[in-house]
Amino acid sequence: MSFRIFFQKWLIENKPQLARPDRYPNTITTISNHFKKSFNKAINLYEIRNLKDLLLLKDEYFSNDEFFQKNKRGNRMYSRSWDLYIEFFVTNEGKLDDTLDQINQINNDKTLTNLEKESLILSRIGQGKFRDQLIDLWKGCAISKFEDSKFLIASHIKPWKKSTNQEKIDKYNGLLLLPTYDKLFDLGFISFDDNGKIIISKLLNSFEKLGIDNNIMIDVKNNNKKYLKYHREKLLKE
Repeated sequence: MSFRIFFQKWLIENKPQLARPDRYPNTITTISNHFKKSFNKAINLYEIRNLKDLLLLKDEYFSNDEFFQKNKRGNRMYSRSWDLYIEFFVTNEGKLDDTLDQINQINNDKTLTNLEKESLILSRIGQGKFRDQLIDLWKGCAISKFEDSKFLIASHIKPWKKSTNQEKIDKYNGLLLLPTYDKLFDLGFISFDDNGKIIISKLLNSFEKLGIDNNIMIDVKNNNKKYLKYHREKLLKE
């Protein structure tokens, strides 16, 4: 499992203006192949774990006139892919290795069937059955009711890392949220009581500018309540 899947997921969630987000991860793979064929370097950019190395490789790549000219002819697709990947790397540095470690643990768990492993892994990267179930359950953003799912994030209520394997794939341990709300919830700046009324952390200033207010309600299901209780007790910032 490389960073490629995570890069594409990040593009879908954070760059909705891109018509074909899959093109950019594919281009990073193409650039890696260029290093092997034209620079005689067995480099996979998805395996690089150091920002300085990535930036040096980018400079080396475009110092080659062949790729400098290809980039110009190709409407800057190569440079745009580099820039997006570096932005993704900087934004997520430190988080992804932990995620990959957890995925490796799932793959090595002999008590799970292959189908269970696949479901757990897909739920970790925000894809697959877990996300589909949240879309069906919530019908849109739990807060705003915005319905276009390509802009929405499948967010665990009780964090994935703290959940049992069954809790990780339980649709009631999930909210479907727009990115701003997802970040606020994930960091513990907002939560919800058992009736669905929003709880806003006292540490969150000028929250109205973020599109939230004290009147927000979500449609809490009974099976959500145990997870929301955990979120309020363990994650909500006082």
